[in-house]
Amino acid sequence: LIVKLEEKCTSLPSNYKKALSADPDEIMYTTPGDVGIFYDDNGRKFVSILMRFWYLTNARLPDDSMEGTRIFKVALEDGEGETETKRLLTAIYEFQREFTKGVPPDWTITRIEHSKLLD
Repeated sequence: LIVKLEEKCTSLPSNYKKALSADPDEIMYTTPGDVGIFYDDNGRKFVSILMRFWYLTNARLPDDSMEGTRIFKVALEDGEGETETKRLLTAIYEFQREFTKGVPPDWTITRIEHSKLLD
């Protein structure tokens, strides 16, 4: 997944790269979408969690490139009377971890979707 993501990101315009990143204070809401527990043929136990994030970005994105997604423009006042327009984007990440006894507690990202930015 990392190799595919790196290849995809190198070809993206800089405004799309900016829209992909979000500071923790820009994340407005998170919710788990799906949680699954499964075992492989060797009896190893795994947990998979699908998380959805809604975050604000001030990256300039053309409206037509975001077809099929819902984009909200939010006007925020910066305290000095200036208004900044931000978009509310969604990102979906699927995390997986093995819960077999004695295995390090490392989470792996197995799926990434970002408001059609990576299509």
